[in-house]
Amino acid sequence: MSSVFNSKRTIVIGVAVFIFLRMQIESFAGEEWELITQIPTQREDFATAVVENKVYLIGGTLSKNREGPFGISTAEVYDTQTNTWRRVADMPTPRRLAKAAVVDGIIYIFGGYSSKDRRIRNWKLPLPIEAYNPQTDTWIQKQDMPVSRINFSLGVVDRKVYLIGGSEGFGDGQQQRMDRVDIYNPATDTWTMGPNMPTRRETVGVTAVNNRIYVIGGHGWPPAGWGPLLTVIEAYDPLSRRWQQKKDMLDFKSVYSRVVVGEAIYLIGGLDRFSQDLATVDVYNPEKEAWRDIPTLPTPLVPYGAASVNGKIYVFGGYSREGGGFIPDVVVFDTGFRAVTAKGKLSTRWGELKAAPPRNP
Repeated sequence: MSSVFNSKRTIVIGVAVFIFLRMQIESFAGEEWELITQIPTQREDFATAVVENKVYLIGGTLSKNREGPFGISTAEVYDTQTNTWRRVADMPTPRRLAKAAVVDGIIYIFGGYSSKDRRIRNWKLPLPIEAYNPQTDTWIQKQDMPVSRINFSLGVVDRKVYLIGGSEGFGDGQQQRMDRVDIYNPATDTWTMGPNMPTRRETVGVTAVNNRIYVIGGHGWPPAGWGPLLTVIEAYDPLSRRWQQKKDMLDFKSVYSRVVVGEAIYLIGGLDRFSQDLATVDVYNPEKEAWRDIPTLPTPLVPYGAASVNGKIYVFGGYSREGGGFIPDVVVFDTGFRAVTAKGKLSTRWGELKAAPPRNP
């Protein structure tokens, strides 16, 4: 009888703790964006990566250098828990518009370019990957990319990095928007090719959710200045190696930043089809193929970087014509989502607790 009573009491306590945790999780949700700090080095077009609640801003170009040179090596880390900045070891190769991926706590930098001026013939598109270890504050060079590319994007699934789309070059008819997919395996420092994306494009948003890669929008083929403008969404399953077309975006937006919170993709700021700055944040649920939004950014802008840490979205600077050009502000929005590991607090059968407060579409 005593053991039955104890079992019931354990269940009641467990349920009570679960409800309490859920209430605590949801109570963090904010309703507006908050200005919390500014970027120490006034730069743009840097790569952004998250390791252990810290956000790394790597490379880019100084915002005051409108005519060049382009590309710097500066790396700084922002601690989301202490709201402080720290300089770390410079990246070996100066790069602007590079992309970053994190696998097993190591940051890998791909692509980008550097140049002494605006002349396209002086642009240098580095092929080597450079890997940064935050534990040792050191960089090492890895295998070259198979082809030089710019304006591509990437996603990580099962410890492999998928480089998708982009352009091979610029000017004099050399710009070739790609449907190419290259897969990098950090464990073996090797490359393989994946099935081509159905739609050839660049300046595209690529994000991984639930082991699938989602490719959203971008500029298609053949190049025609700013266009053609795409609202196409395609999903890639690395297990089956198949692409699947999804419902289109509600409207076109480009050069936006994106983060994943829970199982939702947040498309932050960017440009509309008329090249006007946007303050909107569109939230895409890949499973339901449904859209909603959250409160708009304080200023319409093209963000330079964004990151998600523990349910909070951080936007690092940006360019805004309405705001007067370069904006060094770092703003944060609390979605209310928390992933709580219950091990050590509740019985292991509770597993991982996830909660996100509902919002109206």
